[in-house]
Amino acid sequence: MPFKIEPGRVVHFNDFDQADAEILFEPPLAEKPVQITASNFARKTTGARIQRTMLQMLMEDICERLTVVLDDVVGVPYLKDGQSIEAGFDTGGLIQYIFNKIAGVGFPHEISEQMKTVTQFNASEAIPGDLLVWGSSLLPTTAGIYIGGGRYVTVDVFTEKVTVKTISQKWLPDFVGAIR
Repeated sequence: MPFKIEPGRVVHFNDFDQADAEILFEPPLAEKPVQITASNFARKTTGARIQRTMLQMLMEDICERLTVVLDDVVGVPYLKDGQSIEAGFDTGGLIQYIFNKIAGVGFPHEISEQMKTVTQFNASEAIPGDLLVWGSSLLPTTAGIYIGGGRYVTVDVFTEKVTVKTISQKWLPDFVGAIR
């Protein structure tokens, strides 16, 4: 196998099973995007194909499927300013965590700042992984991530847990945005 990925590291091996290219990285966390911390390429491994493959492997390693992330977050308790599975989430922290995991990007914590970071469009165009926001850009009232089938994941203020809810036809999101 010429390529290998480990936590925080992608390696390419030559025909003699010696590492001749390496990229070290830190996955996205909160508002900090993925960071390449070091790279080392032997003289003959500067080819674009090897580098492109290594970067693709890095992104595939840090980006998880939305269904996997949902399994991890549903039921996690509410915590003001929370942004981790271990401690809990508020709505902005949950959205930040999900975008970190599924898109591999650093993402703001505040919902009003999240709205500025994504491309905006109509609710009828939403696909799984899109940001849904109710309220206005100046005063968002609630938000969640669309998961398909008219449902979204959010922190429910009544149960104080991360919950999957159904979008009411009487109460459609005022805003939808995505990183695509």
